[in-house]
Amino acid sequence: LYVARGFALLSSGGQTFPNLVGKPELATTGFAVLGSGRLLGLPVSIWVLIVVALAAAYVARYTPIGRHIFAVGGNERAARMSGIRVDRVKMFVYMFSGFCAAIVGLVISSELMASHPATGNSFELNAIAAAVLGGTSMSGGRGTIGGTIIGAFVIGILSDGLVMMGISSFWQMVIKGIVIIVAVVVDQAQRRLQQQVTLMQLAKKG
Repeated sequence: LYVARGFALLSSGGQTFPNLVGKPELATTGFAVLGSGRLLGLPVSIWVLIVVALAAAYVARYTPIGRHIFAVGGNERAARMSGIRVDRVKMFVYMFSGFCAAIVGLVISSELMASHPATGNSFELNAIAAAVLGGTSMSGGRGTIGGTIIGAFVIGILSDGLVMMGISSFWQMVIKGIVIIVAVVVDQAQRRLQQQVTLMQLAKKG
């Protein structure tokens, strides 16, 4: 991650690229639509979210690669022994993650009409928090796209609420970190409880 960020700063010289309004004579003035445009009463960025979320939900639920992703996340060794090409599954996941990150970069650049290589440095923390709050297990093998979107809304509301309360950005990072820790602890507790229940059921059957 730091290597990629370093190369991004090196390739751009750490400079900000402002005034991305385009040139009318070249018909390149439509970039602002992505971040501030509206379609059928909703922001274009919301439509982008809906399309990506539906595509991801379909892939996760109705395609072999989706089932393979959950299998690899749940038990990589068992997935490999069952014939799943684990390396290809991981490559697909990283590529899709990069694709989504690129979309976020385009939307934010369109909203600000400027671009900087260091923008979004803490977004990975928000992504982890949203996924965990949405029910995704840090141990792998469990999670839904709908739950992740709900988690993202919770993080967004939390961030906006902290800003409106005048809490500094440093304390916001602390609070988000605590939220992630609590969510992970609850997830691990639920996982252990499920394992104990399963063992008890097996013991009764035995």
